[in-house]
Amino acid sequence: MTKLVVLIFSLWSVLSANSQSGDIDELKKMNVDFINSLKTKDTATLARIFADDMILISPGGTKMTKKDMLANAAHQEISAVHIDSADIRLLTPDVGLVTAYLTFSTSSGNEQVKGRNCYQDVYIKRKNRWYAVAAHVTLLK
Repeated sequence: MTKLVVLIFSLWSVLSANSQSGDIDELKKMNVDFINSLKTKDTATLARIFADDMILISPGGTKMTKKDMLANAAHQEISAVHIDSADIRLLTPDVGLVTAYLTFSTSSGNEQVKGRNCYQDVYIKRKNRWYAVAAHVTLLK
């Protein structure tokens, strides 16, 4: 009986690790898609990534809903964006956290403005699918 319990626990551990790795890979891809979609103004992809109850706090402290973020994305002029580093981890099997730094260029009139920010996104798995539910962005000097 003890060998059976050890075998079941070992099998569960392997399956759990594989599931976590798959979830982390999916969150990495969603993070890249999220950022690239801002540059390309791909609001359809953003709408799939964002939960209906998504809230973002902008660098200026403005609270934005999914609707606000989609409208803003359609009008942004981002000429370049690069994720410098990203740390993706699972807090629970259904809660993921992305902490990342990125460099960007945007247009302001005829002037190119370069900047860097740090952001943290919270993802929740609902009905076996990941959604971004919260984000906070800090502009770095």
